[in-house]
Amino acid sequence: MAFGVDVLNLEWTSFLSRDRQMASLVCNYLRFQGYSVVEDTIFNGYELIKKYKPKVLFMTNAIGSTINYEICKYAGENGISVVTLISEGNFRENEIVGFLWGWNSDQKLYETYNLQWTVRTKEMTLKYYPSLNNQIKVSGGVGFDVYKIQKSISKEDLLKNYGKDKFTRVIGIGCWDFGPFYPEDPRYKEITQNLTPDEVAYMRLDGKKFNEILEEIIPYNQDILFLLKEHPGCIIGKKGSAIENLEQYSNVLILKHEESIFNCMTISDFWITYESTTAMEAWLMDKKTCLLNPQGGDFKRDSIYLGSPIISTTGGLQNTIDLFYETEQIAGFEERKEIRKKLIEETIQCDDGLNHVRAGNEIIELVNNFSQHGKQKNLPINKNVIISYVGWHFSSILRHIGLFKGYYLHRKSFSYDELKLNQNILNDSQLSFYSKNGLSQMQLKKYKCF
Repeated sequence: MAFGVDVLNLEWTSFLSRDRQMASLVCNYLRFQGYSVVEDTIFNGYELIKKYKPKVLFMTNAIGSTINYEICKYAGENGISVVTLISEGNFRENEIVGFLWGWNSDQKLYETYNLQWTVRTKEMTLKYYPSLNNQIKVSGGVGFDVYKIQKSISKEDLLKNYGKDKFTRVIGIGCWDFGPFYPEDPRYKEITQNLTPDEVAYMRLDGKKFNEILEEIIPYNQDILFLLKEHPGCIIGKKGSAIENLEQYSNVLILKHEESIFNCMTISDFWITYESTTAMEAWLMDKKTCLLNPQGGDFKRDSIYLGSPIISTTGGLQNTIDLFYETEQIAGFEERKEIRKKLIEETIQCDDGLNHVRAGNEIIELVNNFSQHGKQKNLPINKNVIISYVGWHFSSILRHIGLFKGYYLHRKSFSYDELKLNQNILNDSQLSFYSKNGLSQMQLKKYKCF
């Protein structure tokens, strides 16, 4: 079998979603080191694997959807080395099965290496699955590298794109996804099967109160732009994001896929969220944060919440806004400085901006040792291969059939021009970052996974 590219990367989006951003950081680094790389859509994944015959298949996520899992399994079972990252890598021990396996019902690791965020999560994984010792490594949280690398966008330029450039004050709000707690959300059954009715009711009420507090605060502060960044995974719209009726206000800008979370944080004076790793991302950008938890925050959650003060009322939030614009401080934030430092290490391991390099070097080692691998098998045609081919190439004709609707939507939204533009933007930032820190190709190769 003649082999094509060194590395094939397959993802869902061409815009800078968190997964695409992670993927392009790693892929740009591999190109910088002289390797051939193709980034493309996972929805045509089987055909692309056959076309490019990669030495390594690289994906940021093998468990977040059935198509990711099935393509990872297809490649792994047919002799292709597969390296995956973790999209949501802040594992909780009581939910280790969901974090590690997701849609992988086989509970078998088909990839050569699964690169996790921290030594903590690796140890947690091996505690329950010791047989995975040779497949689990730690790269650090790759997606967080952008906060050390990417160049900041101008606040004025971004707001001008949306007709909001009259505002000089911007408060960023990272929306949580309350959608799974409503029956109309397709994730409802799965998410709520391990929750009591009281816990479900608690989350719904918190979402409604979150919405109500913002509906009181926003019209009271007409000189401040409230930038509401919806969770990219939210399915049921503004109800799921707890921001219903807020688009009516002239001092509101609601964004979902239009801008990266990095850009949204860059132009924000400080960051408010309900529950999200975006709080930690804000810390990496030296932004202050607070949490808006109307019922006090007594629910199952990641430890990241410990790094931010919690606000529960309209009055409390207004006092926070007033104090910040008077003193640039948030009450209770500075006191948590050491807690945040510890949380960053526990959550992403390294905040040096080089986690993508550690991941890339693991892939490089597999490519360089390719001749030592067993030969790839002839890639078989099965049901999934046929569905993928038909779905990608004929979805415009078959888009009204449920099975192919998703293919149609993804083909319609996937832009190779957009992908190339975003690759180049990140690449310019990466090259500047390497140069600024005196990191040559040889020096970068010294950074290894744990």
